[in-house]
Amino acid sequence: MCLRCQDSLKILAASSMDNRKFPKSKLVRNVPIVLLVMVIIWGLVSRNGIRAAIANNFWSVSFVKANLADTLTPQQLLTAPKTHPHAKLLQARSAMESGEYQAALQLLEPFSPTSDPVVLGTQAELLFTVERYPEALEIWRKLGQYGNIEHAARILTSQNDLDMEILAWQKANEIRPDIYTPILIYAQLTKANSFREAGNYSEAISQYLAISNQFPQNEMPYSELAWAYWIQGQTDLAVATMDKAIDIPSSNVQFYMRAGGIFEQAGYLEKALYAYQKVLQIDPQRKDALQAVERITKP
Repeated sequence: MCLRCQDSLKILAASSMDNRKFPKSKLVRNVPIVLLVMVIIWGLVSRNGIRAAIANNFWSVSFVKANLADTLTPQQLLTAPKTHPHAKLLQARSAMESGEYQAALQLLEPFSPTSDPVVLGTQAELLFTVERYPEALEIWRKLGQYGNIEHAARILTSQNDLDMEILAWQKANEIRPDIYTPILIYAQLTKANSFREAGNYSEAISQYLAISNQFPQNEMPYSELAWAYWIQGQTDLAVATMDKAIDIPSSNVQFYMRAGGIFEQAGYLEKALYAYQKVLQIDPQRKDALQAVERITKP
């Protein structure tokens, strides 16, 4: 070690010893207090400091109280402290409650783009209210709020807006497929079935195929597709479709009864017997399945 370094260490050691021998001055002991006073003074002087925070809080409390009492003034609705980060959000919510949706949209524009979940949630609610459904549903999807999406889907169901209902279930399914896959498939099949019932078989079949491609491990799209082929007299396609689905694990006895019926009427008795026996594995007392087995196996 060089002499200069040794000397430095000695000085530091001596200084350390001195600190142990002598008590700290009042100024040193009060450094935290001095710093705190300096921070408070800076906060009161600074545009975005404590003074601004106090003003913002006071404005928020006054705004909320006036809103609850329905006594908001035009000044409160149109002006706010420039340093308040969520003033326009509060004003937007008030405008929403008053049915002034366009004004609310304009108040929320400065927040875009944003990652603030509170702002995004308000935007989604407002967009859904003004029937901008895809935008609202996508925001809720990004936020992972499948409960809000489900609520929206129920509203769309009550409005008979099947396309938007399906979109809602799709968004929810992206978050929780364990919950929403069966509901989504049911909604999609409802739409496809409506085309089939209207005699638009080409559109119905196109949709059944799309659903079965999206959910290849669900038997119901195949069942409805096979039935569309069957009622058009396309027996071979109906049988081939049921062949694809017959070994998909399922507890749906209606599916197996339909498969058995198609196989039996098409003359594929072994396939029909296999389908009816699957029914009896689920429900051993199922009368029509028992009768079908007896009919096929009777000499």
